[in-house]
Amino acid sequence: MYFIHHQYVYVDVTVMVTLCHITSSPDPRKVLHDMSNKGLLKRIERGKYKVIDSDSYVKSKTNIDEAYDFLRRSRLPYALTDVDGVFIWTTGGYNANRFFGSYPIYMKIPKSELENWEKSLRESRKKSIIGRTRTNETLFGIYYVLLPEEKIESRFVNGLSVEPLEKTVEFCLRESYTYEPALEMLDREYGLGLGGKYEAAGPAP
Repeated sequence: MYFIHHQYVYVDVTVMVTLCHITSSPDPRKVLHDMSNKGLLKRIERGKYKVIDSDSYVKSKTNIDEAYDFLRRSRLPYALTDVDGVFIWTTGGYNANRFFGSYPIYMKIPKSELENWEKSLRESRKKSIIGRTRTNETLFGIYYVLLPEEKIESRFVNGLSVEPLEKTVEFCLRESYTYEPALEMLDREYGLGLGGKYEAAGPAP
């Protein structure tokens, strides 16, 4: 049995995949087909899949720490943003809308450095996309989302360049439905004095 309900895809009752945030493909059938080809799912029979153990897949297919270490080693300018801003400012305490099979890393870069970043990633055999537009390819594993800007602002935290804390807080407030726990963590850690102001903010329209 195959059906879609409230942003989830169900195949039999064995698979549940969040479509809107964790993949780049708008076609759920293609997502399932690609996930099977990539080793994330095992096809049992027509319309029925089994989820591969996440620990096993992560150990064999991805290395998130190395992906951030690559940025630590890079001499090119960047500023981690969005969920990565949250991830860094909470010292790894909060992560959202990513899972072992699809782990985008969001980073603003100067427009003038776009070609250099593309070359660096390509030579390091790392996947990347430009901007937030969906691609024809369903991306799996770790990949970098390059967000070109005329000018970027960054702070140095734990060896990584990241947007200023106030920018990260603004992002969380716009997306408070997802990031309310992160706002609580940031409020406690940095004494922001939010005092629950974010509770009524709601998700971005």
